[in-house]
Amino acid sequence: MLAPGYRVLVTASSRGLGKATARRFLEEGAAAVTISSRDREGLNATARELSRVGGGSVHAVPADLTVREQVEGLVDRAHGLMGGLDSIVYVTGPPRAGRFAELGPDDWDYASRLLVLSAVWITYRAIDRLRRPGGSIVYMASTSIAEANLDLALSTVLRSSLSGLLRVVSHEAGALGLRANMVLPGLARTDRMEALVRRTSEARGVSPGEAERALTSGIPLGRAADPSEVASVAVFLASDAARYVNGATVAVDGGSMLRIL
Repeated sequence: MLAPGYRVLVTASSRGLGKATARRFLEEGAAAVTISSRDREGLNATARELSRVGGGSVHAVPADLTVREQVEGLVDRAHGLMGGLDSIVYVTGPPRAGRFAELGPDDWDYASRLLVLSAVWITYRAIDRLRRPGGSIVYMASTSIAEANLDLALSTVLRSSLSGLLRVVSHEAGALGLRANMVLPGLARTDRMEALVRRTSEARGVSPGEAERALTSGIPLGRAADPSEVASVAVFLASDAARYVNGATVAVDGGSMLRIL
């Protein structure tokens, strides 16, 4: 699926959806993958693990996505280490879970940098560094953009900004020969899901198994996604197989959303 010599940066990729996406790029034949995380120990362990997948090289660059200088430096470093950059898959760790009344101003300040400003910072740098024509950005967000989740107030409110960013960037970057698309994962088997299961279990006074069944009951396919299933869609959107897909938002949610528009 990937062109020979393909080089990609995947942010927040020491675990979860980011790690699964980096792995999938290597399985599909990427020549070089740069992974990042602020967790240096976890990042290095993931780099060692992924170095045994496929034949591509794996580069680990520590970075905190809430710090502008580190975000910009991450893109520059990835570009230098790999000798170029064909795609960036923008993934972030989750903000704090909770309803509006459970959150405070500091939570909103931190989450704004994590979920909104980091995307803006990385996009500016990406436009300067990505291969032209043919480079791409894939934003990985959440179905909370499309359907509000009251228990995930920070994600619901702030990730919605990425929809507007996608519209703007896909038009302006498209004129430069670049593409921008977005993946909306639903419930996937990550640390975030484990936290939601615990939260639901405690709130309802039920077992973790019952809590998980409650969370997945509205999914027509009857289960949460494996991270690799989300990763495959991100890799497709980043690849030349999707070279005429620009400005698209693809939900990977097992059909759980009932929205019309």
